[in-house]
Amino acid sequence: MSTILSLLFLLVFLSLGFAAGRLRILKDTPLLGRVFSLSLYALMLSMGLRLGQSREVLSRIPEIGAMALVGALGSSLGTVLAHLAATPIYRRLPRLPVSAASSRGGSRARMLLLNLRKPLFLLLLVVAGTLLGALMPVLDPVRDGTVSTWILYLLLGVIGVQMAHGTPGLARMLLNPAIVAMPAVTVIGTLIGSLPLLAFSGISLSRALAMGSGFGWYSLSGVLIADRGEPLLGAAAFLANLLRESVAFLSVPALRSTGRYEAGVGICGATSMDVTLPVIEDAWGPSLVPVSVAHGVILSFLVPFLVPLFMSF
Repeated sequence: MSTILSLLFLLVFLSLGFAAGRLRILKDTPLLGRVFSLSLYALMLSMGLRLGQSREVLSRIPEIGAMALVGALGSSLGTVLAHLAATPIYRRLPRLPVSAASSRGGSRARMLLLNLRKPLFLLLLVVAGTLLGALMPVLDPVRDGTVSTWILYLLLGVIGVQMAHGTPGLARMLLNPAIVAMPAVTVIGTLIGSLPLLAFSGISLSRALAMGSGFGWYSLSGVLIADRGEPLLGAAAFLANLLRESVAFLSVPALRSTGRYEAGVGICGATSMDVTLPVIEDAWGPSLVPVSVAHGVILSFLVPFLVPLFMSF
């Protein structure tokens, strides 16, 4: 499937879901939430099955781990440095009111453990799928990504519905240059921080940028890359973005000492709208929640288009 056609399908399913949500044809109900969870679990399992049916991937597990670690640390550090370097620009923009951080003390460790449960479960599904895929006969619809692609389309439709219901004030927020500047700097910092991946054999500039363009959305970025015919790089992207989320959990409280909330939100990438939002609120206060959500939503919209775009080169 050509890149343009692939991007078109992604846009169509995401837009259909968004339109259905806006028109109230579909509502963000608990049932839809269960459909989302089941689709996500099926997507991770199918990704694992595909990895398990690729003997090349199985023989290069250490390399995948090293690429993931470099990708996660590079994109995280690049994002933080980019936001700190952009301080003169931020000072010229209207500064958002940031309240004092809440004092929860020992609750941070518990918060970290609770929020890591889901990523660890999804990682377990990928590992289980990989083992199962290595043991079962080769199935073309699994190996060529047909199964994971259609599950992905379903998941994007559900995400579109959730975005339509979850961001009613997004259009108004996009008129605020201070809010728009933050995801722009996160994109720049992430892509620059992904350049160390060029040190790995066979990783071109476009592939390195594709890995970084997940912005922490591990459950989508890995599948998008694997669907372009590169399951090894997809596995590395999945782990890299999963690790980035974990790095963000540990780094946000420390980044408060910089005095720049932009760095704290930026390192979270696309997850600043949901998974890492509690730790952002804990460090910077509830007044930062709207801008954090807007930052994550904008990056989430970019992921389905930037990753395939870079993979096309």
